[in-house]
Amino acid sequence: MERAHPLLSFIISTHAWGLRAMSHRRVRAVTHLLSGTAATLGITLLSIALTARLLHPAAYGILAMILTLGQASERLLSFQSWQPVIRYGASLDHEKDSAAFFALLKFGLLLDLGGGVAAWVVANGIALTGQWLLGYSDETLQMALIFLVSLLFSYNGVATAIYRLTDQYRMIARIQVANALLRLALIGIAFVMDADLFEMVLIWTFTQIIMSISNFIFAIRLLPAPGLRAIFDASVEGINERFPKVWRFALGSNFSLTVWSSAQQVDTLIVGWLADPASAGLFHIAKRISRVVQQIGSQVESVVYPDLSRLAAAGNRRAFVRVVIQTELILLAFGMACFLTILIAGASLMRLIVGARFAGAVPLLIVQILAVTMTISGAASRAGLLSLGEQRGVLRTVVACAMAFYCSVAPLIMEFGAMGANLAHLAFGIVWLGGLSFNLRRAIKVAPWQQR
Repeated sequence: MERAHPLLSFIISTHAWGLRAMSHRRVRAVTHLLSGTAATLGITLLSIALTARLLHPAAYGILAMILTLGQASERLLSFQSWQPVIRYGASLDHEKDSAAFFALLKFGLLLDLGGGVAAWVVANGIALTGQWLLGYSDETLQMALIFLVSLLFSYNGVATAIYRLTDQYRMIARIQVANALLRLALIGIAFVMDADLFEMVLIWTFTQIIMSISNFIFAIRLLPAPGLRAIFDASVEGINERFPKVWRFALGSNFSLTVWSSAQQVDTLIVGWLADPASAGLFHIAKRISRVVQQIGSQVESVVYPDLSRLAAAGNRRAFVRVVIQTELILLAFGMACFLTILIAGASLMRLIVGARFAGAVPLLIVQILAVTMTISGAASRAGLLSLGEQRGVLRTVVACAMAFYCSVAPLIMEFGAMGANLAHLAFGIVWLGGLSFNLRRAIKVAPWQQR
């Protein structure tokens, strides 16, 4: 029989993969997350619209910088405990190895608590220093200090790990939507009452705390009895012997995320510092909308990470590569669909959502969505490297990306204003995608696969 053309064979095999994957629990999990994120996106856009219409661009810029300070501090100093918990918990039998499982969860919870306190201390120091150097008003400082209290309630790492390990992706979607609705309801009340910036900061602080607490409570309810008490009673003594190199993995993955977040989170502050609060407000609106697209990459990465960890542990090379390729093609298609939507209808959507005062955010959003598309397209490669224990490859890529961002962001902002930050993110995305692909190919070649 004549051999099929290579391109035709690739198309047929890819189609067969897609048919098999449609019934897989991983696709159902991604579907739940995407549906929840889509609903959250719609609700978040309404919240942004009401907030932007309530505040003028300069006031919105101050709110944006306060929120960014808290979020950046959390990302920079939190340990992202879900990574080591999933990495080592995915291969455990949660009933037979319950003692080890609860010890691992306690380890993750302690990382969350320590990171939250560290983030709160550092963020308060930055806020006080910022007032001294840049001359912000006492009222602005007071609002920043109020919002930063929410950092003390950051338990999301271990909660995320529990949801992923128990395949409760529908629960994640429901909690996302419920929290978004709560914030929208409070912002709607504030809009009707013609509230000011101070009240908006209070709303964001309250909803941030409620989100963290509810996320943690619902996650704990998924654990086998006695749940929370078992976590408190568990001992983390000798955790590095029970789970070899867990501290090294936690510190290594945290450092790479710290470098990553430094470029992804502080950009609004840089724009506000080098340009002005109004420019920071426009930039933040574009970031807030594009961040929902970026969350898709983070969520899908969290879905495939346990599967890739199991496949790596089993030595199944073919299935491992297939999951990575399928996931990244899906994310690339999703990102390009979002980019084309914003390119075609972005101006009309922006006027409808936030009003004509923020029309300057449309070009920023177009470039930002393109940069985010590149970023999320590498989500599965990053999960693949971590599941193979190659956090050094991730770290090398992240350092290269951060260097590309920081070397370009200041001169680009000085030349192009807020758009310069988006162009710097575009450089970040190009280096990110190329670096991950290179390191993953090399890691797959040297990994000790049992099944080719």
